[in-house]
Amino acid sequence: MELLKLAIILGAVVGIAKGTQLFGRHCRRRFDYSFFTARGFWLAAIGINFLWWGYVAWGTAFLHHEPTSGCIVLMATGLAAVVWLIYENIRDTNLPYGAGGSALQLVLFFPVALYGIPLLAITLLFLLFATFKAGPVWFIDR
Repeated sequence: MELLKLAIILGAVVGIAKGTQLFGRHCRRRFDYSFFTARGFWLAAIGINFLWWGYVAWGTAFLHHEPTSGCIVLMATGLAAVVWLIYENIRDTNLPYGAGGSALQLVLFFPVALYGIPLLAITLLFLLFATFKAGPVWFIDR
């Protein structure tokens, strides 16, 4: 039974990946437009992170009886980035392909954008301190 569950999950993941590849290839051939680009990722990542952290900050501010205006501005900025991404996708393709591609972008980029960017910042800080090279202590005495 465990093997069957594993096979179903693996089949679903491979099917989703293959479907995404076929959709991307079809859109490149038909519209000469690619949904999965670095620009699309960064627009989605900015929108997703602003919406997510604005919502978290709004909930925290509401619980602590603090003003929520900054949180609403953060969520509005994230929503504006997501709307701009959807607008660009629909403008460069058509309504059904643009809406479907935008939904696919947001769903696939969500985990990477939400967890990848903070991990990237932590990694960069670690590399900054790990590669920092100070002179030996005996140089200070001279």
